[in-house]
Amino acid sequence: MKKIGIFLVAFFMAMEVPAMDQETKYHFGVHWSVNGFPSSLGVQDIMLNFTGSHSHLDTRLPITQYIKQGENTVNLDSWPLEYQSEDELHVSLLYWLPGDNPNTEAQTAFEVVMRPGQEQAVAEVVSRDPDAPLQPRKEGIRFHRYEEYDSLKVRFVNRQPMPTWCWEEGDVLRDNEATRDSLTQAYRRIYKLFQAGDNNALMDASATMIQELAKASGESEAYVRQRASFDMFFDKPDVFQLDSFPEDPMTLNLAADNRVAWLTREGVAVPIRFEHVGNESHVSNVRLYFIRRNGQWEICR
Repeated sequence: MKKIGIFLVAFFMAMEVPAMDQETKYHFGVHWSVNGFPSSLGVQDIMLNFTGSHSHLDTRLPITQYIKQGENTVNLDSWPLEYQSEDELHVSLLYWLPGDNPNTEAQTAFEVVMRPGQEQAVAEVVSRDPDAPLQPRKEGIRFHRYEEYDSLKVRFVNRQPMPTWCWEEGDVLRDNEATRDSLTQAYRRIYKLFQAGDNNALMDASATMIQELAKASGESEAYVRQRASFDMFFDKPDVFQLDSFPEDPMTLNLAADNRVAWLTREGVAVPIRFEHVGNESHVSNVRLYFIRRNGQWEICR
């Protein structure tokens, strides 16, 4: 199986950040771990991380820009051949104050553990901070076994006021060929910018994403634009080679109550990706999430 490299704009590092606004006090993150099998982590069903190989993961990501006031969902999916009795799935929701180091000073709002290899096991909340802004919905925490994969779904409530994010404001999309074909054309327009190596135009096309990442991280838009840059691909053509755009119809994926869309070809591979020259087992996917607003496709994440 190819090792899939996922392009993520992640700001989980030690940095000084101001508050998003006067009411929004905390920043949020998710911490999860699996021991030895492929997995995928999503928020509001928007996939943020995919590990297609058998791996021991223990990692975290900032997710402020994916959290709304009220009810939210995190899902940790897995594809085991067979669970062992000692296997565990862990999902924790984190929060920290602006200016704190999220790697060392983040507090755990609550932690959920599932031991799928044990008989009659159920997902359980093993710790909870009653004063945290994020609180678990115990009746909404379930481990589902599907035909092709399993999913630990963790529903929780955010009691803190939040901005309204672009993924909440997109049109409700229909899961049909017309939506897929229209989105394919939007991808083609972005692909042409990659062909031209036009990073400035790509950053302009990502303006909504950059604005909201700046709001969520507390950094300036100029800093976020620099961090989100695709120049690393363009500056090393001997290392990164743009793959051809798929000719066959792709799979339409919808999330966030059908307001967010993206396309995939085989598996979770996306339409725009870079082969690593001399290392065929490595691919860097440019994972983009779109909304449709005012009749136009817009990069939201």
